[in-house]
Amino acid sequence: MTTRAALAFASLGIAISLASLPFAPGASAQDRLVEIQYAPVRRAQVAVWIERGDGTFLRTLGLTQAVAYRGIGNRPGASQMNSGFLWPYGRREGVLPVWANARASAPGAEPFRRVIFQDRTSEGHASRSTSDFSRDDYFCLSFNLESSSRDNLDAVTCASVFNSDKGRYLHESDGGYAEPFQTAPGEAEMRAMEMTSLYPPRRDVTRCTSAACWDHPDVDLFQDDARRVMPEIDAITMATAAEGTLQTIAFTVPEDWEAGEYAVWVEVNTEGDYNDAWDPARFPTPENPAGAWDYWAMNYGYPFRGQPSVAFRVPFVLGGSQVVHEALDPTGYGSIDGSDELAEMDGSIANDPSAAPGSGADRLFVRDGARVRVNVIGPELCEDNQPPAAIEGLELTEYEERRDAHRYAHLSFLAPRDDVGVTRYEVRVGREPIVDLESFMRAVPARAATLEIEQLEVPTEGTPGELVEVDLGGLTPEARYYVGVRAIDRCNSASPIASIDYLTPEIEFTTVSPCFVATAAYGTPLADDIGALRRFRDRHLKTHAPGRALVALYERVGPVLADAIRERPTLRAATRAALRPLVALIE
Repeated sequence: MTTRAALAFASLGIAISLASLPFAPGASAQDRLVEIQYAPVRRAQVAVWIERGDGTFLRTLGLTQAVAYRGIGNRPGASQMNSGFLWPYGRREGVLPVWANARASAPGAEPFRRVIFQDRTSEGHASRSTSDFSRDDYFCLSFNLESSSRDNLDAVTCASVFNSDKGRYLHESDGGYAEPFQTAPGEAEMRAMEMTSLYPPRRDVTRCTSAACWDHPDVDLFQDDARRVMPEIDAITMATAAEGTLQTIAFTVPEDWEAGEYAVWVEVNTEGDYNDAWDPARFPTPENPAGAWDYWAMNYGYPFRGQPSVAFRVPFVLGGSQVVHEALDPTGYGSIDGSDELAEMDGSIANDPSAAPGSGADRLFVRDGARVRVNVIGPELCEDNQPPAAIEGLELTEYEERRDAHRYAHLSFLAPRDDVGVTRYEVRVGREPIVDLESFMRAVPARAATLEIEQLEVPTEGTPGELVEVDLGGLTPEARYYVGVRAIDRCNSASPIASIDYLTPEIEFTTVSPCFVATAAYGTPLADDIGALRRFRDRHLKTHAPGRALVALYERVGPVLADAIRERPTLRAATRAALRPLVALIE
């Protein structure tokens, strides 16, 4: 387990509340709760669902944003296309296949429509060959070998403006449409594509109709079609968790669910999770059948197909004794191509927290002897419960560092009172006014004010009336945002929604802030070690008050220390030697 993961375990768990849809503001005396807990590795894609003891799929309880909102399982681009930092193309049908097939097999369920490129000559072409694009505020595509490699995913940011093809649906008139597909190293073919997909399309885009963009009319349909096929999709969309942060999904059991046997499933996956059995030698960048892949798709990015997803199954009983149910090892692993196969654990998947931390089965960390914990709580806990009081004093103000104010903002409010205690705050951010529960759920879970794409963690230790403060991120310049906040208590009861709107400022372009002493020691501000130190400063120290105070102190004394060592080779060498252990620890 990494140092960061160990520290995160000691922090307050992040909870996601789910009640019988539509969501109710309070809990009834008959409510039964099921709490699911796990702590994922960084960048983990996770699906959580519940089924009857006989295997009948009942409901999705949680699905991370990349799949539920950004549409990585159903977007333009061949399924085996390389990946990279926020790579915009390539259907990741193997991301969460156990969940995807289980949902699609439920009584009355239906698949989603398939998304393909608008008008490119092949699903294997990463570069634009026609007018098929519009601005993309999330995904980007770097045709830079270093920044698009697997080893540099933390060292890059998107360009200020990127244009992508949002795609269109595959239609019957496209008969015979195919994608390049490698069946084995050295064996490639054009594989016919099915009309439907197991995954939802993107819901984070609105069709652009101006003269400067070329979105297909089908983009207008993506959001409504996803909600029609999966009406609960807004409510169950989760932000990507920070590494090792304890997640708690609290599900209020519907009153018409009978006593009996049930099971919770948790599936987890990360791209490029290599080991000896699942690596680029076995699943390399595909070869090129008759020009089906363009130069950019074959030479940029990295082969993303590492170890497949792993799925944990935790049986429990409703109506029996209120006990904790646990799972340490996965039930099996999914396919890398999206099929419904659930393979038994056979030794090809890593399961060693010491030798391979965060890999394979350890993509959910072991915590007190288990990786998934399910707690069934009877109605007695919440018999006389009242929901949290309304949140007051909600404010959204400009981030203190002007150079980051276009993408971060400072959120504050007063902690509300509650009879059993607030266990989490749900913060959602959208581009439309938040006026009721439906519009609140259509907004997306807030992100932390870091370059990492991770969920916002809001402290809950404050007593009623105490100021709660946190910085949120994921914003774009000169844009109007609407932010909603509500408190959730242990009984899964929610306070009224408080909302506010905020206009982000324009970008203030500045030079890269220096690491004075390190720059003097290395002789250049672009040295790799300096990059690691700068990322640690921006992503960790600047996210809390003590860290910001330490950075401010360093910025006052750093130039003086830098001047003292800059022209002294012996001192520079000694400084590099002193910094090396710190850099190693950070990395």
